[in-house]
Amino acid sequence: MNPIQLQLVNFKLNRITTEELLQLSTQYGITLTEKDAKKIIQILKQENIDISNQEQRKRILMKISREVSPSVASKVNKLILSFLNA
Repeated sequence: MNPIQLQLVNFKLNRITTEELLQLSTQYGITLTEKDAKKIIQILKQENIDISNQEQRKRILMKISREVSPSVASKVNKLILSFLNA
């Protein structure tokens, strides 16, 4: 991912709303309830997201796995990896 794309993705992740996350989840075939989306947003807002930071991604995905579900965390990880490989 080029630096400008990376900056845009980080910017969006740091400011995403529950409604936007639900729209993205539908677009990418990830089943999320509104409650799950709100919890994921809470997790994301705990720190300044840098999608290229592998340790941070692991930490966030572990929180999503524990607090939402492992299957959702796995799907979110696949989505993130698709962004990184774009």
